Amino acid sequence: MTSLPVKPIREDIGIESPHAAPYLQKQAVFGVCLFILLAYCTSVAFVPQAWATQFFQIGIFTLVAVCLLLDIRRKRSRLPGGPMPWLIYAIPFWGVFQIVAHTTASTVETREATLRWGALAGVFFLTQVVARTNTARRNFLTAFLAFATAMAVLCMTQLFTSDGRVLWIFPSGFPDVYATFPSYNHYAELIEVALPIGLWRAVREGWRAWWCVLAGGVMYGSVIGSASRTGALLCTLEVLAMLVVGLVNFRKGSSTAPPGFAVAILLLVPALAGSFTLVVGWERVWQRFQLNGLYGARSEFIMAAMDMAEHRPITGYGLGTFPEVYQRYALHDLPFYANHAHNDWAEFAADGGFPFLLLVLIPFAAAIPAAMRNPWGMGLIAVMVHACVDFPFPRAAVSCWMFAMLGLIYMAEWGSRNSRPLVMPPIKTKTGTHQSK
Repeated sequence: MTSLPVKPIREDIGIESPHAAPYLQKQAVFGVCLFILLAYCTSVAFVPQAWATQFFQIGIFTLVAVCLLLDIRRKRSRLPGGPMPWLIYAIPFWGVFQIVAHTTASTVETREATLRWGALAGVFFLTQVVARTNTARRNFLTAFLAFATAMAVLCMTQLFTSDGRVLWIFPSGFPDVYATFPSYNHYAELIEVALPIGLWRAVREGWRAWWCVLAGGVMYGSVIGSASRTGALLCTLEVLAMLVVGLVNFRKGSSTAPPGFAVAILLLVPALAGSFTLVVGWERVWQRFQLNGLYGARSEFIMAAMDMAEHRPITGYGLGTFPEVYQRYALHDLPFYANHAHNDWAEFAADGGFPFLLLVLIPFAAAIPAAMRNPWGMGLIAVMVHACVDFPFPRAAVSCWMFAMLGLIYMAEWGSRNSRPLVMPPIKTKTGTHQSK
């Protein structure tokens, strides 16, 4: 198993050059700004007004523009090539094509969806820019883990005391809130992305990462307390999968933890998860598993989306237009609003046709082997599975972290294949211009 090793900063690629420090400082500034925007997007998940998401999008587009301008000025630094990044960058242009070709059922909805996809592609691009070294990737993952743990603590403390108010102050319009999410599924999807980070560091580093063990238990318990059925199932599978991965690494001798401590950590992770589950209670999620018709009306939404894709397999009805077109294909009149198909993959085919489905599916599916080689990224696989019964992609508060994790996984693979120093921008001196290595 390839892991994310703990390396001193002097061992990072390209740091040995004395001219690299200003360049890496710029990367650090971009990384901090990117993380702040991602954390902001999740923190305002309960805000229904459009300004909350638009502010996030403006911030991402601004960062991308500044980064590209700096790249042009320094004659462009080397980024990973290959078709996968370009497929991601092409995703928002499919919406532009639908608007220009007049194949969308609602120009307004498609324009909003195009901006959302453009911001997500920007998150992927910026992650590739700021996560080019092991240290940068480790720092980003640590910051994300700390943020997700804070969200888990907030969720557990609000479960039975907030009366639907975020931070006990802001009314959400829902009887319950889960950290800053009014939806338990969307909250569980965020934790699904972050949970393997803490679990992998715990089994990899042993007692040096004791807080990761605690973070894993808190996050797992908060998902059980939120009563998300799919989230509880997938998080349980993540815990079990990480235990298996940890045992394999101990047998191979690739773990940095002493054997005795390693075994204790393996046992402590599920023990803490079970303890926090008892604190928040497992009765709610168990009762939801007992409900007849596990997915309710979701099967009808999915069938309608498949019918939509069958009628327009090439162009689709327009990104973001599923709620507008659904009534034409509804099997029954339901007493509630069908905002999404509750299966993102089927909705992608309905809104953008099968070409758009492939644009999104191929880069994520291609990252699965890399996520298996880098177990901290296995949460991306879990959310891809969760997308079969829910809609994490249209929720920027979740999908922004998904695209960031996708960028980290691709950069980890690129870093493992490429050991050459970073190509620094040309350095102007009194005697001329030379290229730093």
